[in-house]
Amino acid sequence: MPFPTDGVYNIRNIGRDLMLDLRNDSTAEGNQIQGFTKNGTVAQEWVIKKQNEPGSPNKTVSIQSNNQGSNGNGCFAVASENADEPVIYTRQAFLVDLVGRSDNTFTIGFTLGNNNLVLAIPSSKDSAVKLENHTSGSARQQWEFTRVSNLQPIGN
Repeated sequence: MPFPTDGVYNIRNIGRDLMLDLRNDSTAEGNQIQGFTKNGTVAQEWVIKKQNEPGSPNKTVSIQSNNQGSNGNGCFAVASENADEPVIYTRQAFLVDLVGRSDNTFTIGFTLGNNNLVLAIPSSKDSAVKLENHTSGSARQQWEFTRVSNLQPIGN
């Protein structure tokens, strides 16, 4: 899959075969982002918007929840830059970098901060999405983007 263009996507963790999911479909500040079995709900829909300058080689995007529509209404973040830090929902805007792989999957890391930390579902017993030190080839750090729909037109 080529680099995702602006739109609404499901994001699947390859290693755990779980979808990036907004726990209990709640947009409460600090709500845990989790991996969850695919269920087709809006809690698993994420708005991707490119944020890099035209012509830039970077693959910088914002990833926002599609909960309540509106082309995205919140992002995910971490409280500190540490491995094993839980990823939570926030209304603050954060940018992430997608690093493509030859198998059409991506690693996801925050644009600012420690570029060795990436999103993962480290534990097979706990579905929390956390930061983890990058390990080349680790399937639990690889994410697949499947387009669900285009963004909604703004102002009819």
